[in-house]
Amino acid sequence: MLFGRPLAPDAAIFALSLCFEAHLAKSVAHKSCICRGLRKPAVQEVLQTRPLLRVAQPKLPIAGATFRKGDVALHKDWTDGSAGAVHTQASSREPASIRGLSVKRPLQKPLEQAITDGNWRETVALVEKLLLIGSLPDNIASDQLLKGLCGRGAFRTAWKLYKSEQGQSRRYQYSTYQALITSAFQAGEPYDAVQAFRDLQQSGLTPNVITWSSMISSLCKQRRKGAPFAQLAYKLWKELEASGLATGNAALYAAGMNASVGLGYVDEAAKLLRTMQNSGMRPDVRAYNTLLKGYASAHELGAMQATLAEMERLQVAPSLVTYNILIDAFVNEGRLEQAAAKLKEAQRLGLRLDVWSYNTLIKGYCLAKEAGNARDVLEAMKLQNVQPNVITYTTLVDGCVRAGDLFLAEEVLRDMQFMGVPPNTVTFNIMLRGYCNLSTRPIQDAISTLRSMGMAGVVPSTDTFNTLMSACLSKGDPGAVPRLFRRLISLGHTPDALSYTSLITSLTRLGRPEDAVLAFRAMEADARVAVDLAALNAVVDALARCGRMGDAEMQLDRAMQLCDRQGRPPPLEAYGALLAEYARRRDAEAALSVLRDFFERGGTPDDQMFDTVMDLCMRTGEFRRAMQVIRAMERVGQQVDKGRIKRALEDLLRQQSKLQGRQRKRSRNEGLERLKFWLGIPNNYYESDWQAEQAQKESEESM
Repeated sequence: MLFGRPLAPDAAIFALSLCFEAHLAKSVAHKSCICRGLRKPAVQEVLQTRPLLRVAQPKLPIAGATFRKGDVALHKDWTDGSAGAVHTQASSREPASIRGLSVKRPLQKPLEQAITDGNWRETVALVEKLLLIGSLPDNIASDQLLKGLCGRGAFRTAWKLYKSEQGQSRRYQYSTYQALITSAFQAGEPYDAVQAFRDLQQSGLTPNVITWSSMISSLCKQRRKGAPFAQLAYKLWKELEASGLATGNAALYAAGMNASVGLGYVDEAAKLLRTMQNSGMRPDVRAYNTLLKGYASAHELGAMQATLAEMERLQVAPSLVTYNILIDAFVNEGRLEQAAAKLKEAQRLGLRLDVWSYNTLIKGYCLAKEAGNARDVLEAMKLQNVQPNVITYTTLVDGCVRAGDLFLAEEVLRDMQFMGVPPNTVTFNIMLRGYCNLSTRPIQDAISTLRSMGMAGVVPSTDTFNTLMSACLSKGDPGAVPRLFRRLISLGHTPDALSYTSLITSLTRLGRPEDAVLAFRAMEADARVAVDLAALNAVVDALARCGRMGDAEMQLDRAMQLCDRQGRPPPLEAYGALLAEYARRRDAEAALSVLRDFFERGGTPDDQMFDTVMDLCMRTGEFRRAMQVIRAMERVGQQVDKGRIKRALEDLLRQQSKLQGRQRKRSRNEGLERLKFWLGIPNNYYESDWQAEQAQKESEESM
């Protein structure tokens, strides 16, 4: 719900796609820099769109959500009747035989025979055909079939079959739900795993210890930015803890520690460790590793050292994972000598270092832009018969890109392929980022990289499109972003928080702030995405440009609450957007109120915010307020560029002089004269009787 207006996720994304269809039909994308100098087929390769009916829907829609008639009517000017035409066209294509039951009969016996013979390839093909025509034989979704499909890596077929039978009061065995959960995680579909787990609970069956532990641990391993996997894992842990099933079970407490650390609740994880000890459970090295990982993420090296001392006192031997955590912690703190020392210490203890140990140290040297040392570590791992993997080379490529050396990055990429290590999506995404940020031909090189991905059989990911969308925004081509977003969805990828934020920002820059607000509503309705600070900053700007200042201030408060929880300073971007809109309206009182609130919350304005306020004060004749702003900036230690203010004021005075002609009357604006005096411009400040009032007025001045 946004601003008291509920919106179903399906409605939001479908309406959003209709917006793109109508607006982008006449888009300026082909006139933009992404298209200059390119053949039309090359442009279409990147910006190709799919029919609206193929737009991906959220995997976990909000319960009870429906597509309301009002949602379509709201965007009637976008659709021009196209939505109805699309549905009619889709229905007209449907063969008459599909609507009958005659199609399933010739396929049912071959399917039963394939299942009996254990011919799972044929089984998958026949099930897909039946699902395609929408006519499944009765009782086809058996436990045996679902478990068989999951066990043969055909999770998506199994899931479609499982979903087709929902609502028919079908009950499955416990092992079937477990197979669906395990297979969903293996297939990279964690939301489906969560839904299967909830279905298991609703079926009347009680999840056992193994299922609870695997659910929490698997969710903790998910790394998609902007997705609420850590929150889901922690929520499951709190449910488990409240049920009492975790009592006395060290494995479940370890899973709870992992879930707590995933959200940064390190103190809570430490408390769980103490509870285990007080309850007679002996925490093993894995529990201590989880706590060490939490302290490392929180940059608490002292607590890490204390935990290591406790492990030594309790005779809990450190494992290779322990040393990998320590190496990573020192690398993240920039203490590369200590990281290298820990690597050698592990070798002295007889632990066989793995590729992750070396990769972490390589990452540290790459972050420090020490490519030579990184290459030395690569050679050392080869001498230890540790085979570099795709992450090793990708890390080196990333280090070269960070150092601004695209030529060396390309050389590492060639070496990688020569050694028989195929680059993956992340490798190409890093090269893509390098071309977008550093190349003199960013878009052309980006297109070339996309083609190389296709030739290597690597499918572009959400991060690929995020990189391209960010590049288009930074290079002044916001018009290409909505097409790229639509392309991302049409390929079946899941947009994340960065994807939505890029879309919101681009629509605002294109002069379509209302559409940007709609995109934010779609983001809120998408259960797969967690709204973050960047998205809130973007929607504040969009709402302000729509003139919905009350709504903008409400979202600003929401952003401020998020900053408070995370221990961050006030959001400069959101405050700046609100202040800029008040400045466009020449509302000095409201703008200064925003600035005052920003100061009171501990914020420090940047040059752009300061310039906006000063320009507004001078344009509206609020020179006394301008002096107050200058003093406030000086109190927080900000340097004020007198020369820039002086030039701006002199330009303003010249313009006023032209408008007033040769009027000789002396200005009686005290604030203006004081500002001129502060800047060293000829003034009448000391020739007036204002000096007597200075002390009294200065005592009344406050921001």
